[in-house]
Amino acid sequence: MTSRSMTSRSLDILTDACGDLPVVIRKMFGGHGFFAPNGGMFAGIVTDDEVILKLVDGPARDELIAEGGHPWVYSGQDKPMTMSSWIVVPERFYDDPEAFMTWAARAFELAPPKKAKPVKKAVKAPPKKALLPVKTKAATKVSAPKKKQTKAKKPSRSQRLK
Repeated sequence: MTSRSMTSRSLDILTDACGDLPVVIRKMFGGHGFFAPNGGMFAGIVTDDEVILKLVDGPARDELIAEGGHPWVYSGQDKPMTMSSWIVVPERFYDDPEAFMTWAARAFELAPPKKAKPVKKAVKAPPKKALLPVKTKAATKVSAPKKKQTKAKKPSRSQRLK
């Protein structure tokens, strides 16, 4: 069986298992993601046609592992990466639609909301100073340089007597 037909099989089975749940299905990472109305992804189809359910640490996660599930492991750049919150659905669930539906609904109910992206704090610009009118020198009429005026000297005494 080719990977394409396997993904189609898993997609059909998971879609049927979600029944009337108000899910949004998106293609992602070569598979599909199933999202709850709160934006949180609760199920997915990943490489090797595996259906995974998101079950954060707690009783539900432990119960699914006891049923035969296991944490999803994918090939990282340097080494295998284990995603402990994502549990691979046991193979026997593919032949047990009721069990698949029960666990899909449970993961849907437990889906953590999508984390909001952190809001970047805007760098506050310093307050703008009020623009003051720029003082400019008024255009002045250019004229010939003024001659230095000298004070008229008082006539000397001899000049007055004359």
